Amino acid sequence: MTSTKDSAKQKIDQQKESCQTSTDPSELYEPITPLKATGKAPVLIEIICERVHCVLYDYAINTVDMIMETFGDKIEVQTVIRQGDREDAKHFLRLCERAGKMLTVPTILINGEAMFTSVPHPSALEAAIQKQLDALGAKEAVRE
Repeated sequence: MTSTKDSAKQKIDQQKESCQTSTDPSELYEPITPLKATGKAPVLIEIICERVHCVLYDYAINTVDMIMETFGDKIEVQTVIRQGDREDAKHFLRLCERAGKMLTVPTILINGEAMFTSVPHPSALEAAIQKQLDALGAKEAVRE
């Protein structure tokens, strides 16, 4: 016969085991890394954030993700971390200088121009990107 004390100890041991983190590499999550653009797409979308995975960044990147398929390889996304490494900090300050003000989180820039200072509706973001692509198309037509 097992005592009540033994069964309570077994329950505690089971709870401890269930709370342990797995060290199996196949069960670990990949860390989220900032997005870096290659410069190959005609439209660059930059999202200002405090750090990768802040709530406002999550909302902004989710909105961008919703419309990415529409434009395919015509757009690229880059994360600009306000207080990230030295490179990010310098880039952030250059963007602020170009805008003539300190840019807030989650400002979304399109080709270096601050278009949204809060998370836009996906259709508004899509329209702004299309406007940029149309303007670039017009410029290319003039060159030919």
